[in-house]
Amino acid sequence: MMRTCDPARRLGLLLVSVCACALAYGTRVGASDQAVVVVRFQTAIQPSTSLRVSGDVLVIESHAGDGPVEVGSISFRAAARTARGGDVLLTVEPLSSVQGLGGGPGTLTAISFVGSGVGVQDGVLRDGRPETVARWVGSGLHTGRVTFVVSGPLPPQGASVPLRFLLTSP
Repeated sequence: MMRTCDPARRLGLLLVSVCACALAYGTRVGASDQAVVVVRFQTAIQPSTSLRVSGDVLVIESHAGDGPVEVGSISFRAAARTARGGDVLLTVEPLSSVQGLGGGPGTLTAISFVGSGVGVQDGVLRDGRPETVARWVGSGLHTGRVTFVVSGPLPPQGASVPLRFLLTSP
């Protein structure tokens, strides 16, 4: 039973067959005889990402007063391979309630972040939604740091907020 094959393979088999027949019938094949084959191929490189972060939990110690307090920094190393001109997006999302950190009714605690590095931006963490930390165009390796600042009241025992960092290339 004969299986079908792609055109490039058929051409290669045809050339091998012609050479085999020429050798079998005693036809001389000289060094000046040439065969040229043009093979076209196309690849599709899928986007890929790699992200390393130095931590994924903010530990917030209790403090006196309602003034802004720096509670920690998280460094990241983000690598991406994209299609030409493709976007790369790094987001962060709190996995527990930020608004509930104040400890009482009518109190509002906010966690903002300040970014450092190429493409890194500032923002505010909000419950249940990712916030953009950084944005780049094209493939490459990027490093940076995100420093988190808490404003508002905190419970006396302090708190911790787990974070989810996500690197995408839509």
